[in-house]
Amino acid sequence: MGGSPLHYNLPMPITTDSVRTYYDENTSLFLKFSGSKKAQNIHRTLWMQDTKTLEDALNTSNALIKAEIESIAPNNARIADLGCGVGASLFYIYPRLQNPAPALGLTLSPVQARLAQESAQQLGLQDHIRFAEGDFTSVPLPSESLDAVYSVEAVCHAVDPEKYFKEASRLLRKGGRLILVDDYQAARPFSADENKWLKAYIDGWYVPGVRTIKQVISFANNHGLQLKKNEELTPYLRLRNLPDFLASTLLFLGEKLPIKHAIVPSMLGSMALQQCLHMKIVEYRFLVFEKN
Repeated sequence: MGGSPLHYNLPMPITTDSVRTYYDENTSLFLKFSGSKKAQNIHRTLWMQDTKTLEDALNTSNALIKAEIESIAPNNARIADLGCGVGASLFYIYPRLQNPAPALGLTLSPVQARLAQESAQQLGLQDHIRFAEGDFTSVPLPSESLDAVYSVEAVCHAVDPEKYFKEASRLLRKGGRLILVDDYQAARPFSADENKWLKAYIDGWYVPGVRTIKQVISFANNHGLQLKKNEELTPYLRLRNLPDFLASTLLFLGEKLPIKHAIVPSMLGSMALQQCLHMKIVEYRFLVFEKN
């Protein structure tokens, strides 16, 4: 990828440990600025035609995932959220399913796992949802034990995303579904300026796993997962991209800042993502795969 090297103290290359540290350091700030104390989501809002409130917009992706789970397991669904954050998706989806089996939420971050478990206790769900710290390429569950596996804005953090698909396939029963809401690179060559923004997004948000749809389908097919649904969600985002000159100036200045806190690259990565989405370098998509 093109673009000049970034000057703030980032681990190079991005590792699983650095992704964990990124979330340990930033989760409390993400929650503080999420905009909704009730939803506690730290993923993106989607404003469909009938979306009225911020809470609804935060839960649009959760509603899409729930409907997909119900389509293959209307009762007693066995599910796991891999890359669960502080548990918001499971707290929305799980109580709305019909007699679901106990569920697992897995996150790299011990800070997130602790916050999720505390929330589960407050909601009276501690006996129904288990939150654990762990790597989603090595999940502590038996093979073919789940009806559905899902991840929201999580596979993008995978250092080796194919390992995620291998593990998801292992966990799913035949006919089970893998459901993803995430960022994907557009399938076209990028200019030097576009590569600059893509690199700033990847480095700032610690997302080395952002791939093209074609690459992702290949990873999935290698492990017996077939694409069933591919819907673009980008039009339902409310983008906050800046004029290119202003954004480029802020990126340049931000890279020079002596501040060491992880929120600095995160803020630059957030700005870069908005530019990437606006420039159609990155697409936000809803993918569903079925295990053969």
